[in-house]
Amino acid sequence: MNFISNILGLDSDDLLAYQMAARAFVIFTIALVFIRIAGLRTLGKQSAFDHLTVIILGAILGRTIVASQSFEGSILAAFVIMIMHRLIAWLSFKNKKAGKLFKGNPIPLIKDNVDREANMRKTHITKDDILEALRTELNTDDLSKLKDAYLERSGKISVVKR
Repeated sequence: MNFISNILGLDSDDLLAYQMAARAFVIFTIALVFIRIAGLRTLGKQSAFDHLTVIILGAILGRTIVASQSFEGSILAAFVIMIMHRLIAWLSFKNKKAGKLFKGNPIPLIKDNVDREANMRKTHITKDDILEALRTELNTDDLSKLKDAYLERSGKISVVKR
């Protein structure tokens, strides 16, 4: 046990290069396990909820590699974040109201080719942003081909052709 403590610098105030490298190896392995717990969608292009989880996990585990903070406490904190993410994802799947609470709703920006100015103003989405989505998704910049546009829960603008 002393050997592992020395390799990981568990009792050190200043970590040495080999201790950071050993921690990086261990943390990377643990992070893979945590991602399996949280689910693959955590790393996918999903909602702000998923991105927040990734940012928090990265901050905790990154500091665990290079800072002399509690190694075990950091792993436990990251594990709690992964379990919370999984629980909230499960609740959102099982309950539509929970999904709306944690992930939000799509916001109509254009409905039946009529601008929803209040929603566009509230979300800071311009007509140029919608035109970009139209070009990207429908390969056109002809607004007459647009029926609806939404700001999705993931933050992406989606369009529905006429």
